[in-house]
Amino acid sequence: MSEASLATILIIEDDQVTRMTLSKVLSRSGYRIIETKNGREGLSAYMEHHPDLVLMDVMMPRLDGFATTRAIREYEQERAIPILMLTSLDDIESIDGAFEAGATDFITKPINWGIFVQRVKYALRTATIEAKLRNQQAQLNFAQKLAKLGYWEWDALLDRVTGSASAFALFDVPAKGKITLEQFLNHVKPQDKSLINQALSDLTLGHSAIQVSFRIVSHDGSIRHVEFLGQGEFSADGHLIRINGSAQDISRLHRAETQIEYQNNHDSLTGLPNRHHATRTLKCYLEESRQKNCAVILFDIDRFKHLNGHLGQEYGDQLLISLAQRLKRIIREEDYVARLGNDEFCILISNLQNLNELNHLINRLEKNLNSPFVIDTQEVFLSFSTGIASYPEDGQSAEELMNNANVARANAKNLGGNQYLFYQNHMNESVKEAIQLENDLRNALKNREIEVYYQPQVDAQTLKPCGSEALVRWHHPKMGLISPAVFVPLAETIGLINEIGDYVMRQAIMQTCEWYQQGYSLRIGINLSSRQFTHNDLMRTMQSILSETKLPSHLIDLEITESLAMNDANHTKHQLNGLKAMGVSISIDDFGTGYSSLAYLQSFPIDTIKIDRSFVMNLDSNAGRAIAKAIIAMGHALDLEVIAEGIENDEQVTQLRSKGCHVFQGFKFGKPMPADDFFKWLQSHQ
Repeated sequence: MSEASLATILIIEDDQVTRMTLSKVLSRSGYRIIETKNGREGLSAYMEHHPDLVLMDVMMPRLDGFATTRAIREYEQERAIPILMLTSLDDIESIDGAFEAGATDFITKPINWGIFVQRVKYALRTATIEAKLRNQQAQLNFAQKLAKLGYWEWDALLDRVTGSASAFALFDVPAKGKITLEQFLNHVKPQDKSLINQALSDLTLGHSAIQVSFRIVSHDGSIRHVEFLGQGEFSADGHLIRINGSAQDISRLHRAETQIEYQNNHDSLTGLPNRHHATRTLKCYLEESRQKNCAVILFDIDRFKHLNGHLGQEYGDQLLISLAQRLKRIIREEDYVARLGNDEFCILISNLQNLNELNHLINRLEKNLNSPFVIDTQEVFLSFSTGIASYPEDGQSAEELMNNANVARANAKNLGGNQYLFYQNHMNESVKEAIQLENDLRNALKNREIEVYYQPQVDAQTLKPCGSEALVRWHHPKMGLISPAVFVPLAETIGLINEIGDYVMRQAIMQTCEWYQQGYSLRIGINLSSRQFTHNDLMRTMQSILSETKLPSHLIDLEITESLAMNDANHTKHQLNGLKAMGVSISIDDFGTGYSSLAYLQSFPIDTIKIDRSFVMNLDSNAGRAIAKAIIAMGHALDLEVIAEGIENDEQVTQLRSKGCHVFQGFKFGKPMPADDFFKWLQSHQ
């Protein structure tokens, strides 16, 4: 089978004659051909078929060659397929634009068909070689990730640190330009910094290499142990120029104990830590992480003595081993599980953020333990009596927490087993309500309880409608309207936020398109959650919606917060560039309340900044007026549209209008409302 017969080529060309000729010539050479007549269709075909090469005209309707190329490059960064642009021989400007957009090569018209086929052939061959190199690099990156290894380099003259993403992640530092050695080592445990300083000092005394181990305290409070290796490079006069080195997470090795210690601290049957080790581990955690919440879950198997008596001790031992293996699989990496004795087990849940997170972890534990165990081809279902004690509410010491969790476990057993109880009754009630709310939320989309509301946006000069912001609401059948502040964090915790976010985005765009077809050209603002924005399918979802609707893409305004934008600036830039190439607008929501970086703001393809309502509410103070004025002035300087949120009175309108704000949003013009009510408002204010 020839090379050509294995390759798929996507042709994006609006001229039918040229498209048919290209297809005919390439088909003769054995290539599989996919034809599309504009950039929008071409982008959809690319996402669906994943071709090996793209041939594309520069000037096309709906989406030109430049925008389509940019969208393809941002959509699939790991697969640099060749894109050949078709352009006129003397159109130097188009050729420059093609390369800038991400094209691999260009082919001039009129086409020399003999040379054309050879250029396609060699473009495919080059892409194959590059794909192999990318695969080798991916394998290397995977090996480094598996070994928890990263490389770094410090330029001693410029005091600049560069390195692999894994190294920056290991040191819990954002991978950005111009980071100093002090910033790179910022999260090293203060007691260990003297070790690094001594190692660096040794380099200046004639040593050529450094090797030092220390601890890093991550932003979540967890501690990792790192081995730090480096080789110095010196100038002719002996001055240090740079250090090249590696860093490896050796936390697992550091936690390894000698065989004797292991036997003293672990259960010989299951391999889990024993009661002595569990108590000591809990004590150490409380001493090192006083500011972090945690919980102790203590449980035993209902009717285990009955099972042991009827099926035999060997069967019971196999059951305990299977349970221990399952527990190790389902707990988080930072959590801890131990066997306290006979059929009694303990789990330490560390670094708890809130009650919702604990609720989620308990539900996951319960779901996994409810699945049958298979011993000698026989299925057995187990139930458990479980007690839970939380720090600091239920105890300040390891002994208190263990005892109180055991009291709750005993109560659960006395009530018939097959349940879990918190040590404090009122907390138990609270968790039950949270569990019910979670179950209701899982069914809310299916039951059509999730609804999109629309808050008006008006032109600051004319006060006429110019758009709306889509806001999600949950109409609970028993509890009525539930605040997004309650159910959105819950949706994020239990993994429903992407599904809800996609539903809101699709509904809002389709509804706005319906108004557009009735003669109302309105922009629609849609908030993206952090998980939705970082999800790999965001561009695909947006492309799917754009293909289904006739709403012009520039009327779609996707909103992200400052903090979200700065969380992973490199990913943010690629994601935003891809969305911009598809024609949508980008806004920074709640501007001024998060992590601001003007350098990154300039590099992101932003169209709009939204002044947070907290600044609008403070317009009656000198400081508030100064901040609002500065934000608007900055927006003007960067050629950005400025929207003010939270407008409630005429005084705020007057002040912000005089400073040059472009768009207003707030209760003065309308509260968030269902689609039917918004349309009535629209008709009355047009």
